Amino acid sequence: MRLRLLQIGILILFVSCAYLAFRGEPSDQGLFLYCGAGLRPAMEDLRQDFTQRTGVPVLVSYAGSGCLLSMLTFARSGDLYMPGERYYVDQAIDGGHVQNDVTAAYFVAVVMVQKGNPKGIHSLRDLAREDVRVGIGHPDSVACGLVAKKILEKAGLWEAVKANIDARGAYTGAAMELSNALALKALDAAINWDAMGYPVLKDVDILTIPREQNIDVPVPLAVLTWTRQKATATRFVEFAMSADGRAHFARHGYHTALEPYVLPYYGNVALE
Repeated sequence: MRLRLLQIGILILFVSCAYLAFRGEPSDQGLFLYCGAGLRPAMEDLRQDFTQRTGVPVLVSYAGSGCLLSMLTFARSGDLYMPGERYYVDQAIDGGHVQNDVTAAYFVAVVMVQKGNPKGIHSLRDLAREDVRVGIGHPDSVACGLVAKKILEKAGLWEAVKANIDARGAYTGAAMELSNALALKALDAAINWDAMGYPVLKDVDILTIPREQNIDVPVPLAVLTWTRQKATATRFVEFAMSADGRAHFARHGYHTALEPYVLPYYGNVALE
């Protein structure tokens, strides 16, 4: 039954990517950006500010980073790509879709739990417990899921936690879906970006993964090789890297630097 549900989930993900690929044509009147869904809060402010300053509209397609890569590879149109993890832009470079990139911000992975931590989760190992419903993003298509897998592999816990997720947890198609599932008490814990806790802080607690157990996650931004508006796309990149541009990321709880390694807007309750 769970295998059937997994197959249905993969089919839905494929159909969603196909739908997004045909939804809205990139226009020569503005820029078209493929952007990881977990970056939406900051990107909405950033693109609107850019448009107010320059008069250039920016149309954005938000989805999982892997889904976006499939979209732009198929469509071969658009101007900019901003996935949630370096892995995806490296694939785009290998495919000749982009030539280089900049780091516009950083994600920090944390463990989110229900308010008050009722399950008493104090370590990554606790995520393998049978009484804990765990969620992560789809590792094959969502950046936070890929990083969650890497963190658990680093700790030697991937197989045990995966078995727990397969049995009673959930894989999601976007980072914010994990936060909402916790807020609705459909999950007990999730490995997610700390910025995704910002909208639901009244409903969740954040547990810091110690730096030595965690993985640094730069957020890349790149101009697509086939853009017909290279100068304007480059101007957008420059604005995103400016102090005013980075302020939009900081305002929504994203990191613009990893040193010092502290969380921006809540306590530093660390896992063991």
